[in-house]
Amino acid sequence: MYNCFGDTMCSSIKINPEDVKSLKEKFNVPFDIPTDTIKPNEKALVLYKEGKILPILMSFGWNDKVFIINARQETLLEKPIFKKGKRCVIPASLFHEWSYAKEKVTFHSDNIMYLAGLYNQDNEFLIITTKSNDSVRRTHDRMPIILEHSQLEDWFNDTKFISLLRQEPKELEHEQKLEQLSLF
Repeated sequence: MYNCFGDTMCSSIKINPEDVKSLKEKFNVPFDIPTDTIKPNEKALVLYKEGKILPILMSFGWNDKVFIINARQETLLEKPIFKKGKRCVIPASLFHEWSYAKEKVTFHSDNIMYLAGLYNQDNEFLIITTKSNDSVRRTHDRMPIILEHSQLEDWFNDTKFISLLRQEPKELEHEQKLEQLSLF
């Protein structure tokens, strides 16, 4: 659908209103943080580093020759399209995915998740994915690389980030909403 490098994963994210205050304080965010579900082509809070970690609003998805919202960690360092990308993180309270049975599944954690990403010179970002763990595998074979707040400095370090690309994915909680079909 949106990704030229495999099945789309993590195509919508959200920051809950109760997490906004914490993010504004931690990162001195001077603008309103979107709390609606963010889908491709919409603006989301992104953190990048220029001396210190800074907040910015960027568009979800790279508009290159094809529209890309995800990059696989296994090939991230090999694909020419990603060579000029710079590392960023996308704070999220949760993300949605569609199950194989086309049911909406919400994944979340007890803390704010920092999704590993790349951004380009056009202020567009994508999310880096890895092979899913047991908490996600029943829904999708890919999941975002999720960082803890304590790992952000390492993510922006030119040598330490490699180990974070290869870390075991964090276990997540999930909720699946089953909708009853009506015959009328």
